[in-house]
Parts: sequence; C-alpha cells; structure tokens
Amino acid sequence: AGSCFYRVEGWWTYEFCYQKHFKQFHQENNVNTAEFMLGLYASENGQGDGSKDIKVDDSSKQEVAYYRQQYTLGTKCDVTGDPRVTEVQFRCATDSLNVIASVKERSTCSYVVVFYTPLICNHPAFQHKQDPVRNIECYPAASPAPDVTVT
Repeated sequence: AGSCFYRVEGWWTYEFCYQKHFKQFHQENNVNTAEFMLGLYASENGQGDGSKDIKVDDSSKQEVAYYRQQYTLGTKCDVTGDPRVTEVQFRCATDSLNVIASVKERSTCSYVVVFYTPLICNHPAFQHKQDPVRNIECYPAASPAPDVTVT
C-alpha cells in the first residue's frame, strides 16, 4: 500500500497514494507553494470498508464496472466550509499500467478520479459481458431455370 501515482494538469499536480490520500499541489523550484488535501482514505478516518463498492457506469454505450473508494476529511473548502472529498473509481484497463486517467471536480470541493489498472481485470465483476455467439449457416439459393429456348 505504499504506491503513489501522479498526474500533472496545468498548474496542479495530483498525488494519489493508494489507501492513504489524494491531494493536489503546485511546485516551484521543488517547493510546494500551494497544497490541498482532497481526501484521506476512509478506513483511516473511521468510516471502515463500507464506503467501498463495485458500481456500474451506464452513462456510455457500454456499461463499465468500477470499484469505488471514498477519500474524505480533506482540507476545509473555503466555499462550502466542508472538508473536501474524493471518489476514486478503479476501472479495468488491460492495455495500460496503473494510471490516473482523469480528475474532475463534480461539484465544489467534491472530486471524482478515474484510475485505470490491469490489477482488477480478472475479477468476475470486471469481465466484459459478451453477446452469445451464434453460427450462421448459409446455403446457395436455388436459382430459377433460365428461359432458354433451344431451336
């Protein structure tokens, strides 16, 4: 559980440390000049494993399962006065390494992170559901006899 992953988006760098925290910061000359904790792993702040779950995103053509973890009790939001919170969505990606694919602020100081990893792909919930395969047998159509007159 000591692995951390980074994503740079414009001015901000995001740091995701699995089952620890999710934060954003800005660095100049290797010094953090701005930093916000976007959430601490739920079991570290008394919420236990009940906040993790397998969900289905049905907003696209193909339903995509993801494993969800909540990171809460982040830096106090100056707009809402509440602590910042982040939902990390782990999605199967057989063609990539572990990577933070996107960070979105879905509402003020509430974030959604999509994290692609091949590590969950073997779990039955993340297997792609394939339509049943049916064989189609084709036969040549009987062609009508041509109107041929022999003289």
